[in-house]
Amino acid sequence: MASKQSHLSHKQLLTLENAGPIQMGFWVPNRLWATAKYLIPLRKEIEYKRKSNTLKPFVIEVINFKEWVSSNSIFKMWFNLMIDQANDFISNIDEETRREIEKDGDVIWIVSFDNFFEIVNEIITTSPAFNNTAQVGTPLNGLLAVSMATPAGIALFHNQEFNNEFKKVLNSWNSYLKSPASLDKLDITNPNKLGSWISHEAHQAGVWDQIVHDPTKPGYGFNSWNAFFIRNFVPGARPFHGSGDVVNIGCETTPWQYANNLIYSNNFWIKDVNYSLIDLFGNNEKYAHHFIGGQLYQGFLSATHYHRWNSPIDGRIIRSWLQPGTYFAIRPNQGETPGTFEGTEAQPYLGHVATRAIFIFEHHLCGYIALLCIGMVEVSTCYIKSQYLVNEGDDPVSVQRGDEIGRFEFGGSTHIMIFQKDKVLLEQWAIDAIHHQTDQKPTPMGTIIAKPIRKHK
Repeated sequence: MASKQSHLSHKQLLTLENAGPIQMGFWVPNRLWATAKYLIPLRKEIEYKRKSNTLKPFVIEVINFKEWVSSNSIFKMWFNLMIDQANDFISNIDEETRREIEKDGDVIWIVSFDNFFEIVNEIITTSPAFNNTAQVGTPLNGLLAVSMATPAGIALFHNQEFNNEFKKVLNSWNSYLKSPASLDKLDITNPNKLGSWISHEAHQAGVWDQIVHDPTKPGYGFNSWNAFFIRNFVPGARPFHGSGDVVNIGCETTPWQYANNLIYSNNFWIKDVNYSLIDLFGNNEKYAHHFIGGQLYQGFLSATHYHRWNSPIDGRIIRSWLQPGTYFAIRPNQGETPGTFEGTEAQPYLGHVATRAIFIFEHHLCGYIALLCIGMVEVSTCYIKSQYLVNEGDDPVSVQRGDEIGRFEFGGSTHIMIFQKDKVLLEQWAIDAIHHQTDQKPTPMGTIIAKPIRKHK
């Protein structure tokens, strides 16, 4: 497979030096340098353990997944093709990219079918490490960054049967990350150990800014890595501005995309950013129709950001649900382009196909407002708090701005807010979202995003 990026200049390649804080932890298929920098120590550690016969025993979920792939001819074919195509891509990258990743290019090869499962088993039997690469908090994405972008990888990770089986492996990891054993990288007796989330570097990166924690207690007061991941702000850190007439953002977000004049059905999988309401809402025609002609804002949450969701309005939730979807799927024919490196093509597509939580709010002046909280890669869990899960036919549930309504678990993610036509005026920062993609800090939760066109009579 010949490289598709030979036309890129050195300035167009994203590096650790020009990435900026927004990029850390972001999902970017084929970011070769980041994957290489992440996988170098992991591959060396696995090789050392293999030679010393200290590799961790396979957990039952990895054993079962490997056996399932091996016993299904079609999936076994796709799986091996995915590995071959990833290795072929690496062997044919252009010289400029080789210089960019220097000596690291070879380490992002998946050596063999068996080696793939060795790496997966090592990843899901430990907690994600803090680091200064784009793979912070998303180690499985580091492993799959190239392979999931191959033709065979795209076929695999868009297949529901394959996703159902792979989800069992993710569930095993989720269980581990909810256990006390996952606190190994929040060790107050060795705070600057490799990968520590309480290291000097992690503090400098803002991981603990205005966060509830106790540095004198084991695990900084958390009982698991996931409890740390969904950490809370200290009281008063994120006030919801304005009166009850406005709409605030309910997630800590870095602006990414704005769209207007939304249409009911669109080709969301082609190169341009096309949002398709019927697909965003999981084929729910009733709610897709509410937002025809409306506006959309999309923002990104890094693995180092706050991952709880809060109500953006004073009003009611009239419907909410969890929409099943993919975990490691990327847009077909995304290719190796500047858009791939920057991630601009990934988030809109994921809004239509990835696992997500969907809320429909009703506001007395701003009409219907939708909030879509979308899992990315490792983030296979979107959790709606039980009191805010509103099934079809249920009575609406009243909410106040700032009420916690749910959360992401286990990694980076993205969210979408959708507004009805002729109901609100969006703030200029949201309309200019693409110009804020490299902001040094995310837009704080509680910031006003929209105001009603119609005022009180």
